[in-house]
Amino acid sequence: MDIKKTLDCAGLFCPMPVIKTKFELEEMRSGEILEIISDDPGFEKDLTVWCEMTGEKLIGIRKEGNILKGYVQKK
Repeated sequence: MDIKKTLDCAGLFCPMPVIKTKFELEEMRSGEILEIISDDPGFEKDLTVWCEMTGEKLIGIRKEGNILKGYVQKK
């Protein structure tokens, strides 16, 4: 996976990780991949629903302890 940018949202809670993801993707080109790091327990559900609503492509979410890493490809 060719990650273009990493967005660190550790310490932020709903809705901030998704809001920051939206703004970061606005600065990226179509097809580029954004990695989002979060420790918000609701992040997995929030990111999944947000991608469904916006049409952005959710590549996946990995859990590493209590850290979640989401991968979104800009449409």
